[in-house]
Amino acid sequence: MSRAELYLSPRAPFMGVSAAFDQAKFVFFGVPYDKTSTFRSGSRLGPSALRDISANLELYSIRTGVDLERVPVHDMGDVDIVEKLDDTLDRVRAVVTELRSRGKMPIMAGGEHSITKPAVESISGNVGVVNFDAHLDMRDEFLGEKLSHATFMRRVSEQIGPDHIMEVGVRAFSKPELDFCRKSKVETITPLELRKDGLVKVGKRISTFLSSFEQSYVTIDIDVLDPAYAPGVGNPEPDGISTDELLTLVSCSMVGNLVGFDLVEVSPALDAGQTAAAGAKIIFEAIAAIHSRGKPE
Repeated sequence: MSRAELYLSPRAPFMGVSAAFDQAKFVFFGVPYDKTSTFRSGSRLGPSALRDISANLELYSIRTGVDLERVPVHDMGDVDIVEKLDDTLDRVRAVVTELRSRGKMPIMAGGEHSITKPAVESISGNVGVVNFDAHLDMRDEFLGEKLSHATFMRRVSEQIGPDHIMEVGVRAFSKPELDFCRKSKVETITPLELRKDGLVKVGKRISTFLSSFEQSYVTIDIDVLDPAYAPGVGNPEPDGISTDELLTLVSCSMVGNLVGFDLVEVSPALDAGQTAAAGAKIIFEAIAAIHSRGKPE
């Protein structure tokens, strides 16, 4: 048994049917962890909610013309989380590392956003990261903790370099976070900028940024959507982007050097299912965008 298999437990499959591991380029897994959540917890239930709704959504993508019924996706189950954050993140790191070593595209579902940190750390070399998020998550510490859902991007910036990070849809941050980003050249795109510049220009900016690196990773915090579209989140922030805007920009970010992506912070107990539905749709369209451009490297 591999280390990844040791840390994972099977669940009802994403999209309703789990393809055989050997046949699938895409491997979905969940991380039901939300112990550092500081306002409304519940994202630990996100992976299950995404699976439930995904089995009841149609699988044809009108954006790409891809029939996802013909795209094999393997669901590897959920990471068996433990109480200590560092130990859980070590397990995530082991799973992502092994999947990539076996030529798979990991698709991770949270859970809280801190789980992105080990996924990025598993990528060696020159890597760029785009974070779709309402929040910068660039605090040096929060409530006395150096690592949490509110600080993980600061830790990622220390690992890969702040100029290797782009934050899209951000509109909630402290002044010290904003000062850090401006000083250290973290690229940011607010909803105001998106409305001013338009989807085409911003989509091109995102794809150009990611393509400038040897490898790239994309993380999607569902609270990047306006609460009108995604109320089931731990930290809702008004003045966000629409589902159509996010689907378009995520599709633009599925570039040829992409090595993995995640979607986090769905809290299904806080709404009637619309946030999980949006999350599953985003994952569907991301897979379709990658598939429509040929096999990822």
